[in-house]
Amino acid sequence: MNSPILNRDFSHPHDGWYQIEPKGEHPNRAAGVVQVIDDEAARSIVNRFNEDAAAGKLRHGNELLIDHEHFSDQPDKETRAYGWLTELQDRADGIYGRVRWSKTGKEAVDGGDYRFFSTEYDSKDLSVLNSAPEADPQVCPTNLRRVRPLRLAGLTLTNMNNNRGQKPITNRGPNEPAVEHQGTKHMNTVAIKLGLAAEVSEEIILAEVTRLLNRVTDMIPHEEENKSLRDRLGVIDGEQVHTLLDLHGVRDEKIRNRLKPVLMGLKNREERVAALLDFGFKPEERRASMADRLPPRLLNRNEGRQPRPEILHLNEQELAQRAEAEIGDYKIRNRCTYTEARNAVRVAKPELFGLEKK
Repeated sequence: MNSPILNRDFSHPHDGWYQIEPKGEHPNRAAGVVQVIDDEAARSIVNRFNEDAAAGKLRHGNELLIDHEHFSDQPDKETRAYGWLTELQDRADGIYGRVRWSKTGKEAVDGGDYRFFSTEYDSKDLSVLNSAPEADPQVCPTNLRRVRPLRLAGLTLTNMNNNRGQKPITNRGPNEPAVEHQGTKHMNTVAIKLGLAAEVSEEIILAEVTRLLNRVTDMIPHEEENKSLRDRLGVIDGEQVHTLLDLHGVRDEKIRNRLKPVLMGLKNREERVAALLDFGFKPEERRASMADRLPPRLLNRNEGRQPRPEILHLNEQELAQRAEAEIGDYKIRNRCTYTEARNAVRVAKPELFGLEKK
């Protein structure tokens, strides 16, 4: 389904946070006060609202009704919801809120019918300030009481807001620069690190973080098993490297010690054989090569046994596999180390290593 095309002359903040109250001193002559929205006021308003919302203690539970023109408290006016305020945030330039718009409210702000918020504060939630700072009488008349609001009581849509300096709900045009605070920049960076688009919402970022944390939790029980498998593969690779060094005639221990870490770092046997060939170590020719073309020699003794033809006709890979099998059997039978088993099998069956039996 195609998304509706909205009037782009009225675009919402890209991060989804709307300024509902700018910081500063705002005269309200009708009430006879100057509202002081400073850091202390903003901190109190934000913290109390978020605590009440989390505990479901707001007038409508976890959200605050957003009406228009303060109609909801007037008995003869409608109480239709234009939106629901769900969370507040304290920023350097004012108080910001996250809003869940209703169909009516979305149409009103998308079309530009309403572009500002008006806040409401109960008198019981006002702290009267005794001292008045020096101020411009035209901006902050000194004959008005100065009060500090501490809790938000209501929020409405209007185009005639009293507290000037508030940013509009929607921008004036597509070319108006978006205002971005430091926290948003950090969230954008986190989104990119997670492989998401920079402009995705905070909910999507948190969902991706949760998914990754769950994945890590699921993998923890397999950590020991994976470590055991890695150790086992390391032993098998080490045994294969020893056998290949024998088959390629590398007997000098210093050279073997230099080659082992190089060969262990390769992925498989084919790469290791290719590396040994590149280093100039070719597979040793077997003395039994003439026997490949002749029948086995007969021994005319009562206890005599013929050489095993399968040994004489083994190619290099089969020979290496037979050697590994013999070494493994010897280790199990004698409960010894791999090196001890290899040396014993090499002495007993040198033909498996391409050597002539003495």
